[in-house]
Amino acid sequence: MKCLERYYEGDERWEQYVKVFETEELIDKTLLELCNNDKDLAQVIHFHLGQGSIAWMQSSIPALDNISPLECLKSETLTRRLRVCLMRFPC
Repeated sequence: MKCLERYYEGDERWEQYVKVFETEELIDKTLLELCNNDKDLAQVIHFHLGQGSIAWMQSSIPALDNISPLECLKSETLTRRLRVCLMRFPC
């Protein structure tokens, strides 16, 4: 899926998506730190991957063109790629 980020529908769409996952649950502090303290991102990842979240963050992901979610957080373009990938997960 080369250039998955080209399907990013904008920050407003991401914010609408994140609202679905708002909970009062505490997010694992390690996951939150891996997500650069982005609570929204951490909540979405936790919802979809649960206890496997931290391992997933460090893994090479085919849908992200074989880079890790951690690598995606190093640039704005790749962060969009990560968001699009997460928004395509079934709920």
